[in-house]
Amino acid sequence: MSFIGNIRAYSPKVTRFLGSVATGNDPERRPIRISITVAVLIAIVTIVVVSANGSLFATGLNTSTHVGLSDSVSISANPSTISSGSSLTLQPKITHSFPNAMMKVTITVTGPAGSGISGSKAITITTNSAGNGIANVAYPFSPPFAGTASTVKSGTYHVTATFMLVYPIATASTTFTVR
Repeated sequence: MSFIGNIRAYSPKVTRFLGSVATGNDPERRPIRISITVAVLIAIVTIVVVSANGSLFATGLNTSTHVGLSDSVSISANPSTISSGSSLTLQPKITHSFPNAMMKVTITVTGPAGSGISGSKAITITTNSAGNGIANVAYPFSPPFAGTASTVKSGTYHVTATFMLVYPIATASTTFTVR
């Protein structure tokens, strides 16, 4: 059931419960119960209107284990195949997210099994008024970064980008190959 469908289904029960808890079942307190019910309904309608407008909650579908916008984030590696010792560009991108927000993005690159290559770099992407933002990050990482960053071992490298506002909102991943 959708968010708005859940609100429609449960708001009468919730408002009656809150009114009863606040005032009890005394018939003389019925006007107070009604005013509490009306205030809760106004709050629920306000939340629904603001969220439908897109200004309270960001739009997007969540198919990840994180709360947020997994269908609205991506990371790409350009080019996707390089020769040993070469560099490439990692491009984290967020679309239709929180407008005018500074998103912390942690990019982690793990080399082929047994290579010992594993490093991460934190960057910031500032979204525009439409909630879109993009960055270009050279790999191997330039300082400051944590761990190791190299393309000297042949194989498949795994890249993960974790997008954070106050908490992790989404994760995206890709791979690139070193020949």
